[in-house]
Amino acid sequence: MLANVLNAVTHQRVLLSPLNWGLGHVTRTIPVISQLLEQGNEVFVCCDEQQERFYRNYFPNIWYIPHAGYPFEFGGKGRWLLDISKQLKTLNAFRKQELRTLNQYVNEFNPDLVISDQRFGFRHTSVRSCIISHQLNLPLPLWAKLGNFFNQQQLNQFDEIWVPDLEGSILSGELSQMPSEKVKYIGWLSRFKYPGVTNEFKEFSHLGVVSGPDPYAKQLYDTMISEFSKLESRTVIIAPSKHITGSTRQFGNCSIQANPSPESMEQLFSTSETVVSRSGYSTLMDLTVMQNNALLIPTPGQLEQLYLAKKHVQHEKWKFTMKLNKKYLEEFRR
Repeated sequence: MLANVLNAVTHQRVLLSPLNWGLGHVTRTIPVISQLLEQGNEVFVCCDEQQERFYRNYFPNIWYIPHAGYPFEFGGKGRWLLDISKQLKTLNAFRKQELRTLNQYVNEFNPDLVISDQRFGFRHTSVRSCIISHQLNLPLPLWAKLGNFFNQQQLNQFDEIWVPDLEGSILSGELSQMPSEKVKYIGWLSRFKYPGVTNEFKEFSHLGVVSGPDPYAKQLYDTMISEFSKLESRTVIIAPSKHITGSTRQFGNCSIQANPSPESMEQLFSTSETVVSRSGYSTLMDLTVMQNNALLIPTPGQLEQLYLAKKHVQHEKWKFTMKLNKKYLEEFRR
């Protein structure tokens, strides 16, 4: 159980919604929902279809409210700031619409608490509203510093800012440092509960985890299949079903799994020598809990992931690379 401000939330009706840019925002809300349910709360999750399918592996019997994700298309060329700049007007319009939508939810469901995971429009002026975020201080270049002002302005619209890290920003570093009494550190949020390194039998040399927004997730999936299939050792890739085309689930010694159950997911982490993944913050929290060795590939142009790679470059279990290939995979095992 998370030892934090969540402990005081009991026997309430809670509306919760995660951002739709990759499943990391979904996975890190799983322990939050679990604790809320254990404490006698009623939880309503507002999410899109893909997110609901994932959540139902963990919580098949709670309420789900169809709720659109933020409309956004990444160009796939590593130009994150340019992509965002071009779509600021659309994103801001959706944020305002989401505020109106939440008014409807409040009138219909009468919640006691609203929890947003990085959705600026998911809050209400008359209901206690908290946002889960580790991105309080964005690592932006000088010309884009105005973006940090807007980011903190939006965060401060919430009653509390829940940072998924320990006091002192152990994992997130400067990303989660912002002078505000609203900031509450709630500890690492991982869907996993127990370290996996105690399992001596390692069935797979590499476990590939496809995550993040498209088209970057699809690019990583295609690269993993290409490079993993060249290895003589057994490997496995976990990917969203939308990326798995056709009936082929085996490439050489590499097998593909789509959306495994929570038990299977934890077993795969436990029986794999090395996890290969993007270096998103939710992934780092999972790796910290499971104590896995990891080869991490920051999403091109994603400044947050590049910052985290630089911060943890000396980590004893993690290595970072911008390009995945067979030679590096094999060298990393030695």
